[in-house]
Amino acid sequence: MQYTIKNTFLTLTVDSLGAQMISLKNNNNEEMLWQSDKSVWAYSAPVLFPWVGRLKDGKFIVDGEEYPAGNHGFIRNVEHTLVIKEDNIIIFEYKATAESKKKFPYNFVFRTSFVLSGHSVHHKIDVTNTDTRRMDFGLGFHPGFRLPFDDKHTTEDYYIEFDSPQSPVEWLYSENLLLDGSNRIYKENITQIPLKDNFFENDTLIFSGLTAKTVSVVEKDSNRRIDFDVQDFPYVAMWTAKTPKTKFFCVEPWLSLPDKEDASHQWDKKDHGVHLAPGEACHVLSRVKVTR
Repeated sequence: MQYTIKNTFLTLTVDSLGAQMISLKNNNNEEMLWQSDKSVWAYSAPVLFPWVGRLKDGKFIVDGEEYPAGNHGFIRNVEHTLVIKEDNIIIFEYKATAESKKKFPYNFVFRTSFVLSGHSVHHKIDVTNTDTRRMDFGLGFHPGFRLPFDDKHTTEDYYIEFDSPQSPVEWLYSENLLLDGSNRIYKENITQIPLKDNFFENDTLIFSGLTAKTVSVVEKDSNRRIDFDVQDFPYVAMWTAKTPKTKFFCVEPWLSLPDKEDASHQWDKKDHGVHLAPGEACHVLSRVKVTR
């Protein structure tokens, strides 16, 4: 089911399936989010949990039992329960079930909240470990915004901007989209990365080592921009689909990475971003400001 909240500047619609943003409009009624298209990319702004990207051989093992693992986890594909809906805030919750334990054998509560504040969307995730054992997991945000912003512009009319000079570390991966264990400096002391249609010929760009508080998508001939708050995330990915119909761009703050080629299948031996003891919770906030 879809729910809509508003403030003076923004109108946000969220689907209970995945607790996912599916529409974000400004006060000129212009759609800013990618409208999912199964022939290109079937999502608009999914959350990635309990892992990010791919796991080796598409599986993992807990206590001797093997579990299948599709890309980016499963929380984006399950129904969440509406908890609170007010004028500018909406909160959903998902509790582990017997069905979810066939995919991830832990008890947990996954709460998603959206708050509209001025020109910004505050998207918060709270995960509580309600199991009797430690729970390890990965988590990431994957919002896809329309690019170009309108029909008068092309991809080359935009650039990525860091709020301070950066020397990003780029993580490299193999053809099967697992990390190959190597990385390199993408470029030294840059504040901008020009965009072009073939920017993602090698698929996703994954950065670490950023000290910037924000990463922005900026339109060259105007003051229109989207600012992503990334200061609380060790990794930031950038991606778009490689098809002629692509009209979106993703800036993705992540707490963890996909598996490496030599990763263990054992869940407790993987490089997870979050480790929670029984009863513990983590709180993660992604802020996106849209100036359009």
